[in-house]
Amino acid sequence: MKIKINNKELEVLEGEKIIEAARRNGIEIPSLCYAANHKHQASCMVCVVKNCETGQIIPSCSTIVTDGMNIDSESNEAKELRCQSLELLLSDHIAVCRPPCKPKECSLHKLATEYRAKWNKYPRYSAVKATSPQHIKGDFWFDVTKCIRCGLCVYNSNDGFTFKDRGFGMQVVLPAESVKNVDESLCNICPTQALYMSEPEFLQDE
Repeated sequence: MKIKINNKELEVLEGEKIIEAARRNGIEIPSLCYAANHKHQASCMVCVVKNCETGQIIPSCSTIVTDGMNIDSESNEAKELRCQSLELLLSDHIAVCRPPCKPKECSLHKLATEYRAKWNKYPRYSAVKATSPQHIKGDFWFDVTKCIRCGLCVYNSNDGFTFKDRGFGMQVVLPAESVKNVDESLCNICPTQALYMSEPEFLQDE
């Protein structure tokens, strides 16, 4: 099966998503809610690309390739929508990341810089108040002010992570106290380090 991405003809696998085929062939498509080999939902809309045949802008992380498909991942329309999506996410994200997160290690910060997204484009609509990071158990912590509700921890956890509410008020609910373990790999796929291990330095002296 063959498709084109950015006028480059590629051999793709049946059932592959566009983002998987692209990255496997050295073409980077950004995303915040996608992690290879993990369950996910198209929630961030940062991975959008243009279908040159239909003119539609589609999420590459959830669209399966079809033979002869012609994709432009660098179209102006796709880039504009990515920037808009990032600006919406930024409006609900703490402006200055707290330790141990560093801007250079945060995927949201990196993409916001790359696409020149504005932090104050939209009024802050979050129902989340600025609170201290929450201790889950062991070395695991959760900072709700960094969470963009991508769902990766929810969809890939058997430890009790879930969502509550809908729309602007939707939040990740942490595992119950009865849960004994938290999967360390969830920290590795969190795009904003909202879920992390080890107590942040600024809390250690309290």
